[in-house]
Amino acid sequence: MAIDGLVSLIFFGTELAILIVVIIFNRDHPHFWEIVALLSLLQLYQLSEFLICIGVNAGLITRIGFVVITFLPPVGYFLCTRVVKWRFPDYWLGFAIALAFTVYYIFETSSVEIVDCNPFFATYQSTGTISIGTVTNPYELRISVIYGAFYFGSLLYSIWFLVENLIWAKDKIDNKYSIIVLIGFLVFMLPMLLMVIIFPQFAVAVASILCKYALLLAVTLLVFSFIKGKKPLKKAVKV
Repeated sequence: MAIDGLVSLIFFGTELAILIVVIIFNRDHPHFWEIVALLSLLQLYQLSEFLICIGVNAGLITRIGFVVITFLPPVGYFLCTRVVKWRFPDYWLGFAIALAFTVYYIFETSSVEIVDCNPFFATYQSTGTISIGTVTNPYELRISVIYGAFYFGSLLYSIWFLVENLIWAKDKIDNKYSIIVLIGFLVFMLPMLLMVIIFPQFAVAVASILCKYALLLAVTLLVFSFIKGKKPLKKAVKV
């Protein structure tokens, strides 16, 4: 009988192998550290989900797992800014928001809880709310809604950012990088979107399933790491 979290364990091993290949063969890639950061986040989440599903300190590891994937969108956008040579450091906003969520998940013990695990994915529940509006007419806004808006909004903005720059940017040096990174985002976002549209019942496990589809992003990053562009010619030394 398959153990709960089995797919997470398999994907962790696969993504770890991809990371090792990148480190061994492609340390000279111009975006090496961004690739390593993304692959590390993906595999750490898979490892955390496996540990959660087999019952290793589920409360703490669940919150750590959410901290890990919270940094995926800002790191992804940071890579996007690098491949299109975007100079304005607006990516710091994403990191600041991710850091705020990190503080919340680490120190609020009931911020997110595991509901169910099976061999393929896990289901989580977040019940935290914040009060907005007036004293006489308050409104409770679920933090999970804010988190979802940040998470998917950041990923969708990254896709739009790449498309816009591919169309309008004057500097065409890294077009091949932009296209590959765009493909990486699309190949794991679109299947998840289609799956939720066709099977709405899977929306409750969107965090876990999206990270499963992110294996396609990891494979794209592996391909990306082998495309290093032309090295500049060295000037001849005058005698």
